[in-house]
Amino acid sequence: MKFSSYYNNLGINAFAISSVLKEAEFLSLPKIALILPVVAHREMVNKLGHGRFRFVSFEQYLIDNIEYFYNFNERYMASLTPTVNALQFLYEIGVVQLKDHGAVIASALPFDASMGKRAERVQRASANIAALVSGNAEVFYLNARIEL
Repeated sequence: MKFSSYYNNLGINAFAISSVLKEAEFLSLPKIALILPVVAHREMVNKLGHGRFRFVSFEQYLIDNIEYFYNFNERYMASLTPTVNALQFLYEIGVVQLKDHGAVIASALPFDASMGKRAERVQRASANIAALVSGNAEVFYLNARIEL
């Protein structure tokens, strides 16, 4: 899978990281690196953003949605540079603060309908994405078969 720069640009990447960080309050860098591979998968975002969806645990989500993880390692590797770029951009404009090997939200990026449907889907899913990546990062990396 190719991480398209047209579909996944700096703006949507920064907004996604900001939205998830706002919900999680603090995420370590390994956990932040998991956000964009999730956001890059339309079906994951749609499911996590559905009003009736309730997140129980990463393990349960993985079991119920194993098909969403077949190329997660490829999405992860393709999103490392865009993650660093978006995080640096958010830091430079004062949206995030870096501390304790992670990041906290300093001032959230507000959502506006003019940002488009994709940003709206990410906004709706952000609480569940935060719950998904907030667990034990080692368990996520192992079970998603991310090769480091």
